[in-house]
Amino acid sequence: MAVPDLQLPFPCGQKWQLNTWAHAPALDMVKEPDQHGTEGATLIAPAAGTVNQSYYHDNAGNMIQIDHGGGYFTTYIHLQSRAVSDGDRVQKGTVIGKVGKTGPTSNGHPHLHFELGKDSNGDGSASWGYAGSERVRPAFDGVTYGQANGREWNNVESHNCTEASPEGMASVYGVMADGRLSYTAIDAATGRRTRGAVLSTATLGFTPKAMATLNFNTLLVTDSAPGGKLYRVDIRTNRDALVFEPPVYLGSGYTHELLTYDGRSHLFGIADGTLRRYTITAAKPTLTDITDNTLIGQGFTLKTLTATGPDWILGTTAQGLLISYQIRGTGSWERHQLRDATWQGFDHLLSPGGGVYYGHHHDHSMHSYIDADPYDGRDDDLGKQGTVDTGGWSQTLLSAQPATVT
Repeated sequence: MAVPDLQLPFPCGQKWQLNTWAHAPALDMVKEPDQHGTEGATLIAPAAGTVNQSYYHDNAGNMIQIDHGGGYFTTYIHLQSRAVSDGDRVQKGTVIGKVGKTGPTSNGHPHLHFELGKDSNGDGSASWGYAGSERVRPAFDGVTYGQANGREWNNVESHNCTEASPEGMASVYGVMADGRLSYTAIDAATGRRTRGAVLSTATLGFTPKAMATLNFNTLLVTDSAPGGKLYRVDIRTNRDALVFEPPVYLGSGYTHELLTYDGRSHLFGIADGTLRRYTITAAKPTLTDITDNTLIGQGFTLKTLTATGPDWILGTTAQGLLISYQIRGTGSWERHQLRDATWQGFDHLLSPGGGVYYGHHHDHSMHSYIDADPYDGRDDDLGKQGTVDTGGWSQTLLSAQPATVT
C-alpha cells in the first residue's frame, strides 16, 4: 500500500522547524520563529485515520498513535494534552491534542516528537520510540524528511488547510408518537440546530409507517394498517407553528417499511428486503404522477434508509453496517460497505445532500457526519462532525428534504 498523503500536523499556514537529531527518521518539531508558542500549540491529524493508541506513557508522556490504513501509523509523544481516545475516527485537520513536554524523555523541552511507522510484522500496530522500531521516513505535502541524523529543516509551512465546509440548511420533518408533525432546521456548516422543533397541533389521523420528504412543503407518508395506504401531506407553514392540510389519500399497495426521495425524480421504498424505485413527475403528485414501479432487487435488509443524491441511497443494518448503493435499474446496482460496525444504534438516517449525514440514536440524540465524497465508495473521508443534540429528538419518524446542502 502507498504511504499516506500526510500534511504537517499543525494548522494551515503555521511554520515549524524539523530536526532529526540522533534518531532519524523520527522528527522533533518546534514552532517558528524561535520556538515561541510551541508549548500548548494545537496538534491536528495529518490525514484521515483511526486512533489506536491514546494514553500516558511512563517515558514518553501523553502519546497518540493513528492508524491511517495500509499498515501505516503516525505517532505523537510528549503531548500536553490529548483530545482523542482509542477507536475515534479522525479526518485530516481534526484536533487531536496539544504540543507539550510531558514524560522524562522530553528533557523538559516543549516539542513534538513525531514518527511515521510501517507495520512490518503484521501485529496491527507500529512500534515506536527506539532505534530499530518500525519507523520510516515521513513525507509532508509530498516532501520527504528524516533521511539522516543531524538534519534540520527551517520554516516548513503547514498546508493542512480546512476543506470547504458544507453549505445550506437541513430541513427535517418528523412525526411525534401522538401523530403530530414536527419541523427542525440544522445549519449544515456547523451541525447545530437553528430552529425548532416546531410542532403542529393537528395530527395525521392515522398511524404512519414510513415517510419521505419531496420538497419544503410536501411529504409522502404511508399508513401502517394493512393495505399500505399512501398519503400526500401538504405543509402550509412551519414558521411559528407547523400547519398542514388534511392528508390526501393517493393509493394503496405501498407496504414499504422505509421510504426516501433522492431530490431529482426517484422515490425508493423497501418492503421485506425488496427495493423498488418510482418516478415522481410532479411537486405535489397525485397517483398518476407516481410512475415506473421498478423492482430493483432483493436482499436490501436495511434498518434505516436515506438518499444522498440522484440514484444513490444509504442505509444501516441491525448489525451496525453502513452501506451505500448506486442504483442503475432492474437488477443493477453497486454496493459499497462503508463501515463494518458501530452504526447499529441509529434508528433513523437522514441526508440533506452535500455528503452530510444525520444519525438519530435510539436515546433521542442526533449526530452529524460529513463524507467528503459520498460517491467514492470509501470511508476514509467520512468523519463525525459533532452532536446536534444530546436528547430531545423523540420523533418516531424523521426525514430530511433532499438536495438542500452542497
